[in-house]
Amino acid sequence: MRIRSSVKAQQRLVQGLREFRKSGFASASRPEREQLLRRIDAEARKSGEAHWFALARELALGAYFSTEIGMTQALRYVRVPGRWIGCMPLQPGQPAWG
Repeated sequence: MRIRSSVKAQQRLVQGLREFRKSGFASASRPEREQLLRRIDAEARKSGEAHWFALARELALGAYFSTEIGMTQALRYVRVPGRWIGCMPLQPGQPAWG
């Protein structure tokens, strides 16, 4: 995961978040919030990295997976890894390696 820290990217993110605050997300129902996020995500996927939501998603995922819960519950965290095995099959429902 690479995070761009250019001034333009930061300004784009701040402006996008300002517009997002005006969308009424906080007072919307859960289905309305999900619909709004799906619409913004679809716009972002069409625009690529030029959209503010791409950077917001990247920052949020980086923050989550660097927490204890993200590392130990969402990923398969091994504090002191053993030997490296390049290709290991996963069991159904088994989380990815951390």
